[in-house]
Amino acid sequence: MPVSRFPVFRHLAAAAAAALALVPVACQAWGQEGHAIVAEIAQRRLTPAAAAGVAQLQGGASLASVASWADDVRGQRPGDFNLHFVNLPRGARAYDAQAHCAPSAKGDCVVAALGRAQQALRCGPTEEARREALRYVVHFVGDLHQPLHATGDLEGGNGFKVHGSLHGQTCKGACALESGNLHSLWDAGLIRRAVWAWGAYVDRLEQTLLATQDFDLKSGGDQPADWALQSHAVGELVWNDQLIPADGRIDDAYYAAVLPVLDQQLALGGLRLARLLNETFAPGSCSAPVAGTPWPAAETGLRPAANLGELKAQFSAYRDGGGYARDQAAVAEAATAYVLARAGQVARPALVLDIDETSLDNWGQMAQNDFGYIVHGDCGSAPGTACGALAWEAQGRAPAIAATLKLYRAARAAGVAVFFITGRKEAERAGTEANLRAAGYDGWAGVVLRPDGAHGAHSAASFKAAERARIVMQGYQILATVGDQPSDLSGGYAEKAFLLPNPFYRIP
Repeated sequence: MPVSRFPVFRHLAAAAAAALALVPVACQAWGQEGHAIVAEIAQRRLTPAAAAGVAQLQGGASLASVASWADDVRGQRPGDFNLHFVNLPRGARAYDAQAHCAPSAKGDCVVAALGRAQQALRCGPTEEARREALRYVVHFVGDLHQPLHATGDLEGGNGFKVHGSLHGQTCKGACALESGNLHSLWDAGLIRRAVWAWGAYVDRLEQTLLATQDFDLKSGGDQPADWALQSHAVGELVWNDQLIPADGRIDDAYYAAVLPVLDQQLALGGLRLARLLNETFAPGSCSAPVAGTPWPAAETGLRPAANLGELKAQFSAYRDGGGYARDQAAVAEAATAYVLARAGQVARPALVLDIDETSLDNWGQMAQNDFGYIVHGDCGSAPGTACGALAWEAQGRAPAIAATLKLYRAARAAGVAVFFITGRKEAERAGTEANLRAAGYDGWAGVVLRPDGAHGAHSAASFKAAERARIVMQGYQILATVGDQPSDLSGGYAEKAFLLPNPFYRIP
């Protein structure tokens, strides 16, 4: 059964329940606390250039001190109401700027607003304009990582009433469930049930997730639209009938189930904000023209480092000469060492693997197609015959990548649950699972494929991060995620990320 069909169980692990019992309770109305947490995590990771730029604009004040400024002025300026969220309806699998971020009298959406604010911060005409842009950037990155700020149904959960108790205290009105709706619970209530002050939340994240987890933010496809899609997919995980009954009752079981998601989203927000600010304040990042001159035209034309035919020959030599296998083995051995060292230290250890060029080797198809991606073709042996992706995957002829199979078997022997998360479509499940078994993989915990029709603007990075979140919410601790694409690894929800070599193609 694929992971995407597993129920999200509402029972609690004993450790989680024990931890909840020790948490202080404060009856108060991701508001100021969430934004401050994201800002503080970012501030601690600024480069010297970014720290100097921020200090100049802030006059020495912290980013956390202005992280909620955009909420303070919201409504005072025309067209700023919609700039704090993006209305992706539940079930959406792609971000469409025309459909989800269209201009209106209330503004467009947070994805577009963040882009404008970053450009104003980078190249604003005055220091005051850049100071204001900085405050918007800090705030909008935080907004993008609150799952219900990327969920359009019932006004992002504002229209979904919740009630109940957390840590034994009934909550109404201005208590932990805030104004009695799911959105406000995520805005502030959940954070305020974890700690007395947001600084303690930062300390906890620094000592746990941020100290031990490789969030891998190197994916070229890891952009604000991807963040929105990931937050949206996570929103669907924390707002469903299995976690919250129709009557909207919230209890400690819900809190324990979603706390790992809350932690990950806050940590991701802080790390991504730091990266964005470091890039924005990098020397020479602003190429603003002299007043009165047009923007320079985009550079055109390619100047490849080598001839395409020569590159193909290098790829073939890399594989045929053994370099490819040696590099794969080095990465897989490092992953194996880490997984085996950690397997006995956690209650429900898990390993996540990509499939193509991670677990299965598609060299036969690539070589037959001269490295071109071809959808249709029967993969026949006649000269010039194309080997289409659909036929290749249906036939299930791809052999195992030896290094990954060795990792897989070692993990299974150590009691680690192994999940495959792949960009292949659900319609290809039968051929994919048959191929995995034929290649020597058996006894997996789940195979997750993308829903049919989910390709296009929906990035692999956002899809895979959300599916890892789904596994975590089932009570597993993902020790490592292994893939051949940066998009296989980006977005958190795994302790360590291991990137196998793949010079043949790139998937954002």
